[in-house]
Amino acid sequence: MPPLSSIPRPEDTDQALERERQRICALQTTGLLETPDSDGFDRITRLASALFGAPIALVTLVDIERQWHKSRVGLDTRELPRSVAFCHHTIQSADVMVVEDTLLDERFVHNPLVTGELGVRFYAGAPLVLPGGQALGALCILDQHPRTFDAAQCRQLQDLAALAMNEIALQRTAGRINEITSLYNRAQLVQDLMSQCTQTPGETRTLVLLDVIRDRDLQQAVRAIGIAPLEAGLRDVALHLAQALGPGVQLYHASETRFAYLLPEDGAQPQEQEQAVLRVQRHLQEAFRISRVVLELYLVAGLARFTLDAESAGDVLRRATSALHQADELNRALVWYAPESDTAHRRAFALLRGLTQGLAEGEFRLVYQPQFEVRQQRFSGVEALIRWRHPRHGNVSPAEFIEQVEQTALIHLLTEWVLHTSLAQLAEWNRQGLQLTMAINVSARNLEHPDFALVLRNAIALHGVAAQQLHIECTENVALTGRATQRVLEEIRAMGLKVSLDDFGIGYCNLSCLRGLPAEMLKLDQSLVMPIAHDMQAWTLLRTIISLGQRLGYQLVAEGVETQEILDMVSEAGCDLVQGYFLAYPMEAGEVAPFFAARAAAAPGKLFTADAKELHASAAAQPPVWRLD
Repeated sequence: MPPLSSIPRPEDTDQALERERQRICALQTTGLLETPDSDGFDRITRLASALFGAPIALVTLVDIERQWHKSRVGLDTRELPRSVAFCHHTIQSADVMVVEDTLLDERFVHNPLVTGELGVRFYAGAPLVLPGGQALGALCILDQHPRTFDAAQCRQLQDLAALAMNEIALQRTAGRINEITSLYNRAQLVQDLMSQCTQTPGETRTLVLLDVIRDRDLQQAVRAIGIAPLEAGLRDVALHLAQALGPGVQLYHASETRFAYLLPEDGAQPQEQEQAVLRVQRHLQEAFRISRVVLELYLVAGLARFTLDAESAGDVLRRATSALHQADELNRALVWYAPESDTAHRRAFALLRGLTQGLAEGEFRLVYQPQFEVRQQRFSGVEALIRWRHPRHGNVSPAEFIEQVEQTALIHLLTEWVLHTSLAQLAEWNRQGLQLTMAINVSARNLEHPDFALVLRNAIALHGVAAQQLHIECTENVALTGRATQRVLEEIRAMGLKVSLDDFGIGYCNLSCLRGLPAEMLKLDQSLVMPIAHDMQAWTLLRTIISLGQRLGYQLVAEGVETQEILDMVSEAGCDLVQGYFLAYPMEAGEVAPFFAARAAAAPGKLFTADAKELHASAAAQPPVWRLD
């Protein structure tokens, strides 16, 4: 097969190559390649075969190096190399191409389709041309016998090609219309952007993405008034938007409550474009203020300027979405896309995508922060804390990725890794004669999983540790989110595990909640603990919470103990357990046994002295560690 570069071209120039690039881009954006058979196209090829008495009729699409047959009569193969395809020549012109005898045409006399088993002796093809001038392929007929083809027959073939183009238009429109508003949808927006890249490459545009209803408001409205009134409201929004934009601007219904349009490129400055968007928003607000539609608008817009090339246009919707979210967060009517504000989101998403591989390749590890029993004056347990050393980004704080992970099923994978890693280490310490408790953090999604208690039970059995050695920490908000979560916590407690409510005192727990919390331990948030040495109100509040909690039967744990003074105060107030940098920094697994051995041998007054801390000085030099939650 001769290479594509050897096929004769009208002119082998940069201009011709650019036209071909635009043609291929237009073909690919139709979405027709590799699609299933279609009755609409098959009717046309059957009609062409019958009308002209031709044994072979095809609707072809000429791709980069092949001719693909969208519809075919009399030919089994679905594609041919472009280097031998007759239609490659047809698309070079807007006219019908006729070859009455292939053996008399030097272009085809040695063509395998002519000299081979197929034995083509006649060909006639009409190009399939988009309004922008790009030829996608051809409607063609072939015969094994030479024949004449007059002007009337050429016109008939062109008429059938026009029918094929109508079918292509229908195929392109299918799935491109929003059923509620009858506006073009996101798929059509993307296609139109790509088409503009071929028609006016290099020019600049501004995409406006306008959200009209907050998602939470939408869900509440659906529950209150149903779908039908909301759909009617969205149709009204579409109508008023179209009126505000005028007939020269194409409006798209990009997603459930979001609309998109391109600002006219008339040399306007960014400030002028902002004013144009604000005018549209005011028009909508005014229209709905005087209407009887039960729909409260919340209008925010993201604007993104881009260049008409495949890379920039392909990313502009994401960038406009990023700007829209920032506008919502800042409570502003509109925000322009800014790369610096997008960097953190893209980094977080990249980290999320790399989490599974990171677990498999050993990028994650646990460190352990000792916990101190005040009454017994001894260290008795540790809290497992997660660290991620990324090969590209270095030490990554869970504050960057945990919130993202908790929105996906990956949180179950990550929590199970923490569970098995910590229990395996706990079992190893048991074999060394070091009996400790281990606290791990779990998320709301873990507790909402129906099999989470079974996962815990199986893990404890697998590693051969006592259930009493494992403490489960969750936030008070998680513990109070629903009956299902509370049932799981009760099941966990029934297994012999202790449940601790982490960050207690900064959530939405009120005093009445203390009467029936599904937990044994309340872990006071460090924001309550750290100011008590210099803030009398904070000290009074902490003592009150500790006293009340203990009277109700809870153990109290103070975190964020970073000075001797704070340790003395929380001990005096009656805290059962404390942890913080003054007592011990988070440390690697290999440092835990020496640390506990040294503390067991130390005199009571030497538990927290500077020389005793030398055992974990390396841990102190590390950046702060973040818990799994």
